[in-house]
Amino acid sequence: MIVSVVHQKGGVGKTTTSINLASALVLNNKSVLIVDMDPQGHSTKGLGIKLEDSNLSVKDIMIKEASSLFGQFWGSDVHEVIYKGPRAGLDLIPSNIMLIQALEELYGRCSKNFRESLLSKCLLPVKNFYDYVIIDCPPGLGLLAVNAIKASQFLLVPSIMSRLSIDSIIDLLNLTKRIKGDSFEDYRILMTLVDPRLRSTNEYVLEELSAYSGKVLHTQITRNEAINQAQIVNQDIFAFAPGSRGAEDYAKLSKELLEIWEGYPSAHKTP
Repeated sequence: MIVSVVHQKGGVGKTTTSINLASALVLNNKSVLIVDMDPQGHSTKGLGIKLEDSNLSVKDIMIKEASSLFGQFWGSDVHEVIYKGPRAGLDLIPSNIMLIQALEELYGRCSKNFRESLLSKCLLPVKNFYDYVIIDCPPGLGLLAVNAIKASQFLLVPSIMSRLSIDSIIDLLNLTKRIKGDSFEDYRILMTLVDPRLRSTNEYVLEELSAYSGKVLHTQITRNEAINQAQIVNQDIFAFAPGSRGAEDYAKLSKELLEIWEGYPSAHKTP
């Protein structure tokens, strides 16, 4: 299954969730590929991978036209773009600032329909090698996010406890319906950076989210210093502090999502 971790706002925990959810899935004996679609390369850096400009990255498969893309990257060649992560069973297609070059080229030489579907085509040779492909999306709802949504069968939407973050979900879902159709319902909202002391704010936000009946996950990711420290040393929370509240939260998240995904046949259909 291909899952995008997406929200147009920055600072809501997309990369943190991508890395720690992927690591939790691996600890549940799943094979996972993270696709870093952010030119800032946060997932790449967060997994401790140092990428030089000359190294292959997601940029290299995004800027190939269809005929040359499949000619160059189909079969074993695609694995030249995949890097091994710090855990067995966790791989990465990395990114860096050079991804901006791909955007410029895509707008200059590709039709709208083709450039929005390019990531789907790029992932075709590898998606069946993994139980889950996790796409870490950049902030905003531009071409990179559109490609990720188009390629995905399920969306995970991290959101902080704020009105602005909630309002942004409406824009995201409107875009998703344009891309996936009005009937698309395979998404869940994850509350992140939750401070239990802010009871009134939390209650207000959850009340606002009551319109999304059944779409808000029970699991919440609380503010946790261990998660921040793990990011500083480029480790997932399970490697850095397996007994922390952060590790507990992401373990719960993986189990809740697996209960949804393993019995969710519509999410396993090819997009």
